[in-house]
Amino acid sequence: MGVELPSLAALAVLAVFAQTGIWAGGDELGWAFGVWLVAGAVVSSALVRRVGLWTVAPAPPVVFVVVAVGNAAWRRQSLRQSSWGSGREFVADAVPWLVTGFPWLAASAGAALVVATVRIVLGEEGNAGLRRRQRR
Repeated sequence: MGVELPSLAALAVLAVFAQTGIWAGGDELGWAFGVWLVAGAVVSSALVRRVGLWTVAPAPPVVFVVVAVGNAAWRRQSLRQSSWGSGREFVADAVPWLVTGFPWLAASAGAALVVATVRIVLGEEGNAGLRRRQRR
C-alpha cells in the first residue's frame, strides 16, 4: 500500500502543518494558514492507518486549539508576562485565534472527512476485489 502512519504520528504531522501555517501567516490567520491547515488535514488523513482514520479526520479543530494555546503561552512568555498568571488575560489572548481560525477549521475538517470517506469507499472495493481473486 505505501506509507501508513500510526494515529499519533499522523496527529503530529497535522500539528506541524498547523504550526507552519501560523508561522507563514503571522498573527493573522489568513490564506497562508488556511492552505497549510487544509493540506495538513489531507496529508494526515491520507497517510494514517485505516484503524486510526476516524481519530485523525475530525482532529483539525482539536489540534488547532492545542497549537493556539501553545502560541498564546509562547507570546506571553516572550513579552515577559506570566504565561498562566490570569486566566482571563490568557483567554483574551487565545480567543481571537479561535474566532479568526474557525472558517479554516471547518474547511480542514471537511477536507479530512472527504479523504476518509474516499479511503473507506475505495478500500471496501479493493477488499472485495481481493476476496474475489482469492476465491479463484
